Amino acid sequence: MVAMSPSHKSTAELLLSQEASRYFIQRFFLMTGGLLFVSSILMYFFASPAFMKACYFGMSLPIITSFVSFLVTEWAFEQPTMMFMMVAIMSMVLRMFNLLLAFCVGFIILKMNPAGVIIGLLATYFSYLTIEIAYMHNKGKILGQ
Repeated sequence: MVAMSPSHKSTAELLLSQEASRYFIQRFFLMTGGLLFVSSILMYFFASPAFMKACYFGMSLPIITSFVSFLVTEWAFEQPTMMFMMVAIMSMVLRMFNLLLAFCVGFIILKMNPAGVIIGLLATYFSYLTIEIAYMHNKGKILGQ
């Protein structure tokens, strides 16, 4: 099925599309609050201050990039299929590069605890990845892509 332009979409499709976007926004903020709450409690009892600082540093980049990715994906859904695929692939490549860059900055330049940076990066990256996949799946089904 070919994606329709925004002017040809029915009101029901637009409302469902907005519902998928609301789903992501709600899950994004719930996930952020939950991750920060649980990790803060666990690190308060079990982690050193150096590990804690490195872990929060590692958590910050996936939080920011996930929200930016959501905004770019919202835009890309309205583009032709080829443009959407290019944006999706480039988003993945850019995120992997960002993970590597964040580790290098945290470990090599800022001399942070490597385990804290890695755990913070990977735990938040894969947590947000689950809600992003669910969002893209739901939005793609709604838009017929």
